Amino acid sequence: MVRRSGDDAAGFVELLLPARPRYVAVAREHLRVSATNAGFTTAQVFEMSVAMSEAFTNVIVHANTTWVTLRYAVEPHALTVEVEDDGEGFDTAILDQPYTADAERGRGLHLIRSLMDMVECQSSPMGTLVRMTLRKAARAREGRPWKVAARPFRSIGHIRRKIDRYKRDLALMRGDVEPSDEQLDDRAILERFAETEDKKGLIGDRKLRIKALQAMLEELLKEDGEALR
Repeated sequence: MVRRSGDDAAGFVELLLPARPRYVAVAREHLRVSATNAGFTTAQVFEMSVAMSEAFTNVIVHANTTWVTLRYAVEPHALTVEVEDDGEGFDTAILDQPYTADAERGRGLHLIRSLMDMVECQSSPMGTLVRMTLRKAARAREGRPWKVAARPFRSIGHIRRKIDRYKRDLALMRGDVEPSDEQLDDRAILERFAETEDKKGLIGDRKLRIKALQAMLEELLKEDGEALR
């Protein structure tokens, strides 16, 4: 799923992709187009692509989730990438530990920090958000502390689409609907369902996530309504 808005100088792309290795290339291509059209150099586009790929790969390897959300927010002098999942989360204390080549965890996130001008991260048992920004003007990148990411750039429309996606996941796993050959998303969830030994647990997980997203949607709609008063 893709949502685009804005123009070359300022814009926004939002994707909901299966957390599978082959979709990293899809995410890289969307990022390359957004960054190139915004006037970033070839070297800067490469750095952003490597950083985003590391964050995406971390989701695939560690988060134990089916979907990953990516957002590319283009501003006149910078581009921000968000990689968000609703997986198991991790202890962010590892981010403040000095990097060592033999470290078992945190290597990818430390690489991201070395490539981008600003990196923020928040994680909990409900998921992880990594936000990274690269400015067109070069800046020093060493010795900067990690920051806790504020509210992500998620849209109400995206949450609604994610709820719809999880509802379709449930229907597919239960056999209530037939998968579409044209829908890669359908194949992704059925592959995950076939691989898991805890099929009841995966179905229960989808039900829980739908409820959590519906509660989040209600809160956002309430906030937007109060802001308009």
